[in-house]
Amino acid sequence: MKKLYKDIYAWIKNPDDNELNLSSKRKFLLTFQILLLELLLAFPFIGFIYFIHSHVVKLENPLIDWGPYLTIFLVILVIPFIEEIIFRFPLKYQRNYLARLLNYLSKGRLKKRWNSIFKYLLYLLAVLFGLIHLTNYNNTETIFYILSPVIIGSQLIGGFLLSYVRIKLGFLWSVFQHGAFNFTLIILSIIFLHNNEIVRISNKTLSINIKELVFVNKYDSYFRTKFGEDEIYLIEANDISLYDFIDSLNLEGPRPYDDKWIDVNIYGEDGITKTELEKFLKREIKFDK
Repeated sequence: MKKLYKDIYAWIKNPDDNELNLSSKRKFLLTFQILLLELLLAFPFIGFIYFIHSHVVKLENPLIDWGPYLTIFLVILVIPFIEEIIFRFPLKYQRNYLARLLNYLSKGRLKKRWNSIFKYLLYLLAVLFGLIHLTNYNNTETIFYILSPVIIGSQLIGGFLLSYVRIKLGFLWSVFQHGAFNFTLIILSIIFLHNNEIVRISNKTLSINIKELVFVNKYDSYFRTKFGEDEIYLIEANDISLYDFIDSLNLEGPRPYDDKWIDVNIYGEDGITKTELEKFLKREIKFDK
């Protein structure tokens, strides 16, 4: 694999559009090895993003109420295919219909210069592929754009690695790698985040349990409450936003630092006041300053 990674690095510095003549089995092996490299390089950037989000500037992702099946279909199949069509498909001259039209209009001049243009086209599309992922975040602060090369660092690297796969192995192999990369991240998020308890207390008179979710089903969403004059006796909420949950309590002051999908179960025989619940939540959940 060391030789492969050296070849990729050399190709990125001086790319050509020559495809490798390999068997499907060999292409699958190379795709897997490049996918492994992409994942290994992505994890440090995920750590950087977590640090930036926690200590520098909020990187807020808009919540999307896709269910698990729709998420898998879109994120693993549809989105990779569309993005590969836009950012990798045109790298081959024979598949770049705009370039062929311009070549026709220029009476063959573009094709003669294709080898010199190819490197800059590849770099441009790889950078645009990274930049488009800035739209994953709701942020317009100056520091956000200053740190954008780190924030989208994983996608920038992925753009070059997917370009190598597209050119050397073929378009469908880059779609496959792109989908496999997204699939791996989804699996890891399910393992570490789905149904993860972020608040839990249980005693004879009070039970509070709030779980973080990766997937929700908006058709199963509900919110049930039982309030007294000043006490909360029951809250049951399924597949709701943390912001919506906090808003329903009419709590004063800042909102939670992160919005996320949650399930909530609060039950107290003697009830708990909103003030007490607010103090408890602010001890357990990070709020804006």
